[in-house]
Amino acid sequence: MKGVFTIIKFIGSFIMGLGSMALGLFVLLTLIVVALARQPDQAVSVPDGAVLVLQPEGTIVEQTQIVDSYDILFSEFQNLPSETSVHDVVRALKLAKNDDRIAALALSTDYMFGAAPSHLHTMAQAIKDFKESGKKVYAVSTAYSQSDYLLAAQADKIYMNSAGSVLLNGYGSYPTFFKELLDKIGATINVFRVGTFKSAVEPYIRNDMSPEAKEANQEFLNALWRQYENSVVEARGMEPGKISANISDMSAQLRNAGGDFAKLAFQTGLVDQLSDRTTWRNDLAQEYGFDSSGSSFKQIHFQQYLAAAGNGRSSSNHIAVIVAQGEIVMGYGPNTVAASETLVDYIRQARANANTKAIVLRVDSPGGSAFASELIRQELSNAQNDGIKVIASMGPVAASGGYWIAASADEIWAAPTSITGSIGIFGVIPTYENTLAKVGVYTDGVGTTPLAGAFNITRPLTPEAKDIIQQSIESGYSQFLNLVAENRQMTVEDVDKIAQGRVWVGEKAKELGLVDHLGNFDDAVAAAARAAGVEGDYQVVTYREQPDQWTAFWASVVDASVLTSFIPKAQPSVVLEAALALTQEAEFLLKLNDPMGRYLVCFECKVR
Repeated sequence: MKGVFTIIKFIGSFIMGLGSMALGLFVLLTLIVVALARQPDQAVSVPDGAVLVLQPEGTIVEQTQIVDSYDILFSEFQNLPSETSVHDVVRALKLAKNDDRIAALALSTDYMFGAAPSHLHTMAQAIKDFKESGKKVYAVSTAYSQSDYLLAAQADKIYMNSAGSVLLNGYGSYPTFFKELLDKIGATINVFRVGTFKSAVEPYIRNDMSPEAKEANQEFLNALWRQYENSVVEARGMEPGKISANISDMSAQLRNAGGDFAKLAFQTGLVDQLSDRTTWRNDLAQEYGFDSSGSSFKQIHFQQYLAAAGNGRSSSNHIAVIVAQGEIVMGYGPNTVAASETLVDYIRQARANANTKAIVLRVDSPGGSAFASELIRQELSNAQNDGIKVIASMGPVAASGGYWIAASADEIWAAPTSITGSIGIFGVIPTYENTLAKVGVYTDGVGTTPLAGAFNITRPLTPEAKDIIQQSIESGYSQFLNLVAENRQMTVEDVDKIAQGRVWVGEKAKELGLVDHLGNFDDAVAAAARAAGVEGDYQVVTYREQPDQWTAFWASVVDASVLTSFIPKAQPSVVLEAALALTQEAEFLLKLNDPMGRYLVCFECKVR
């Protein structure tokens, strides 16, 4: 009888499986029909007199990640981090400025999760340029963080919910220090570095920030804040220094406002009107017309607008764009890291393409592996030897290894708020002989030479091993100085004075001779076209990983569901943001894979 029941159970499971498979196939076929139904007859169109909705989501980055087909299909349940490319924002605004179908701009930053200063100023300038067309800009968020507000300040009118707030608090750098923890577990941290201001290793050997690091960090943070404040007060017609004065007196001013942040923002001129969503939607609808539903204003989301605009001009003269984004690491990797072999392959592809007239290296990296940095720089040098001009364009961060890979470019462009420099090198080798001893574990043995087992982390480093590593670090620093001196037409002594691991903002780096020009990515592309002699007739070609066919297909299906109205999305809480920051720090350390153990990294360069 047991055998009979087993057979019946198997048959039942088989039938149930067929049912599940049939349901799955039905869902799949439905999605395919949806995708095919919208191509090409239902292509996105731009309504006449529409308001362009600029609603960046997630973190602002150089290049967004390519999510695989499974994650795209089930993105609602994957809690995937959202990203928006700064270049998509700028391109949409540039196109809309002279597009008669676009009547105005509505800016919503409620779902923007942070942006570096350089990206913020780039977008703010693009909004400012859009206004030159005479079209109005409206900020319509429920509340504004410091990052959000730099963009909102450019608007002709700023709406905010009466339950919202504008939180401006300035820039700061407060790393986490682990020395006491490491002492408690008995870890021995062996540090090798060159540079008075190379503070990347301080979290492992101190419980606080050194006076030298405080001096350097205070200077570049002050420069960033000055540029932020100047942009806001100019856009809002305020007196210089007004924002800092308000922050310093916030406690008293908030008390006068009855503890109401929204009222305080209105009283200090940061916002123009406190109102709910219905009010500003009706205001825009009265001014620019209602949409087809009659419930909101006539609008088009900026991503849909870009889809309708197409890919732009085509030419046989290519300006190749290669993006080094994230930590510089050895090997292959996605665009979240600047993986040496991946970037070298892209550079080789560009070199092999007869249409390539110039290369723009776009850098948003705090550095990483010294070896990987040199591999990337060498391949760019090979392109220059082929007669291809190389223009470096610094994004938010191009420091340490990020500066190394840009150093030998024909021209270096930086934004005034780019964080660069940090010319220095270090090595950190922890050993755990004392940690293991705490639990009664020891290492002992023999070797054929004094260096046999010298770098085993279960044993202390010998004086000879330490001397070898320190010599290697000093040699790496000397190479860095000579690289910069040779390519920047400076003496090694002059470079050393502004090196020592010190961080600079773009405008100061220009004064010091570390960069050639101040400007944005488009300025660098134009410079590349000039250098190649193809002004007015070129096509920008970005080298990056491409989605597989299934991923591209599912992306088109998901795009069909993008609405033209404001869609609520979950925002990370303050606690989650802090947890993510610590996770990112740990992940950063795990990515450091230099075979020589030498690193060109600027840990303090991440400013949000």
